[in-house]
Amino acid sequence: MAREKNGNPPKNPRKRGKWKPKGVLNIPQLPQALVMDILSRLSIKAIYNCRCVCKEWLHIICDPQFAHLHRLRSPIGILIQTFPRAEYQRKLGLIQIEKCAGFNMRVERMRFAPKNSLPVGAASEIVLINSCKGLVCMGKGPLRDGSLYVCNPILGEYIRIPSPDRSNNWRISFVALGFSARTNEYKVLQTDSHDEAWIYTIGTGVWRSIGKAPSAGAQLPFNSFLHGALHWVPIRFDGSQFIHSFNFEREQFRPLPPPVTGHLKLSRYDHHLRLGVLKGCLFLCVFGAYNTEFDMWVMKDYGVQESWTKILVFENMYPQERYHLHNVYEPIVFSSDGEILMIYKDRVVVRYNQETKTVSKTGIIQTQSRFHAIAYHPCYASLHYVSNGEEVIRVRDNNKFEKLFAEGSYDCAGSSKSPDHKSKKLESGSGRPAIGEGLPNEAASSSS
Repeated sequence: MAREKNGNPPKNPRKRGKWKPKGVLNIPQLPQALVMDILSRLSIKAIYNCRCVCKEWLHIICDPQFAHLHRLRSPIGILIQTFPRAEYQRKLGLIQIEKCAGFNMRVERMRFAPKNSLPVGAASEIVLINSCKGLVCMGKGPLRDGSLYVCNPILGEYIRIPSPDRSNNWRISFVALGFSARTNEYKVLQTDSHDEAWIYTIGTGVWRSIGKAPSAGAQLPFNSFLHGALHWVPIRFDGSQFIHSFNFEREQFRPLPPPVTGHLKLSRYDHHLRLGVLKGCLFLCVFGAYNTEFDMWVMKDYGVQESWTKILVFENMYPQERYHLHNVYEPIVFSSDGEILMIYKDRVVVRYNQETKTVSKTGIIQTQSRFHAIAYHPCYASLHYVSNGEEVIRVRDNNKFEKLFAEGSYDCAGSSKSPDHKSKKLESGSGRPAIGEGLPNEAASSSS
């Protein structure tokens, strides 16, 4: 090693400010469209860190067009809410599963500190309802007082939805967030104990009655937003045997016919059905008495009963106690190599291997508590873009961010503390035909 006259190694020229790289293109010189294209292909952890590189990158990442591009390219995220013992706060965490080299999967985790991500004063009682196009609907449970929030937990922003002006003898029975692509507006659907349906368009400040709801109760699936409509299986039936949907553009309810099978009776098996979206199509899982096996049906032609097709039979599943409703499996992720990840008993994520017809536990969700999970695509665009003048409350350094937003620039200093990021590799099975092969390629329309 070369030494100076006094015998010490020469100082690093970079520290003296004399070293400059040669032949390197400056990032700010790249076209903005190209930088956006590159950044949109990164993982959620990398994008979150890139927000702090420079204002130009932060401005690109906070652009609504970037959110749309990233949603089309990134794998679906899993937003987790844990239910610990009463003395502890409920917490939110984001998990995203990305394919790596070979047959491994890499799991990225992002934890949301309640004081930096959730509505002020509601962290201990928050209820995760559903997500749509990067935003999350939450309630302060139980929902007797109508405390609802539309949030962006990534940025620590939320809009408080006012309570409807109604009589005291009503109670919320169903709430969901949706999006109208035609008007570019987010809307909140709510039904009450009198089966009355109400709609709230963010930015209007008022609830509008839209008539009677088909059913007073519903259990929202992990992911069922498709073709501008939300879909669910009702909990309490009114005699009809249909899958219910609500179109947020037309603001109309619509029944969809279930598959025709000899043993499927919705009035009897309402708690033994799971609905979801697979490659731009609705799927329905129909369980038997003890859930040791179940069928998966796919509606290939939306709204046409005859297009329901059984594509898979799950066998050798864990047995359950009879009539225990939380023991039902709920498929959430369909990997390209044919394995299926499912939530089991609201406590663990299991992996089903089609080839061996076996089920095994995974360590994807690391909690001893019961949890609730919904599909979620992170969005780095501010709620100001969609608030239409409605007040946006920012948990993290609100005044500073408001000033920067008004000036059209951004600064990552608005985030008081970065969430805890962790990653873990999981072993996957051998290559097999992908689930849903041959289905229409319309997955973009089903993103949450």
